Amino acid sequence: MFLCLIWAIGENVNDRTVSISTLFSGLSTFVFWCYRKKIASVIKRWSATSRTKFILIGSFGAVWIEFIFWLLEKIFGAVGVAASPNFILDLIVTMPWYIFMIILLWRIETTYRYTFTELLLLGGVYELGADGFIGSFLGGRLSLSAIPPILFLIPLFVVVYSFMILPCSKLLKEEIDMIREEKVIKRKINKYIYGLLPLIGLIPYFILGILIR
Repeated sequence: MFLCLIWAIGENVNDRTVSISTLFSGLSTFVFWCYRKKIASVIKRWSATSRTKFILIGSFGAVWIEFIFWLLEKIFGAVGVAASPNFILDLIVTMPWYIFMIILLWRIETTYRYTFTELLLLGGVYELGADGFIGSFLGGRLSLSAIPPILFLIPLFVVVYSFMILPCSKLLKEEIDMIREEKVIKRKINKYIYGLLPLIGLIPYFILGILIR
């Protein structure tokens, strides 16, 4: 948060946009948490499977976060903060990754038990892979010297992805716990390694980056 505040008052317009977008992402998660019980009562009335609800809620969170970054990029006149200046193209580029990530997030949560803190940290790792490494790779900015600064941004990544990870995991927690307890499987993989499963959704973007370079 301190880094966000430093960037917010700095002269670099891109840093300012990213920092304020991150703060709004965290604020969105905070507002959700304050109203989680009321939202949960609405979600329970949905006539859809728990998995479908999970994916829809997570996908909405992704769209909302992309909208925040896109809108603030427009407001501050930044360049390259959002995936595309066109919001529709932005979603076309990013949503396949987000949806795949959320689908696999459902899988890992119904296989192993993770605390909300662990899930938020995993979200930071997913963002590290997506915007940190793949985003830098596609933009031609990835190098050995760039890796330490990227790792330094993990706390910000946790905040950004929190609105995609926490609402769906919290609202469907009872259903997730029930499904996990009913599963009869041999859990041979360390749960934290298994928690990295959603990162395979970045492989197509990596291949695309190689093809267009």
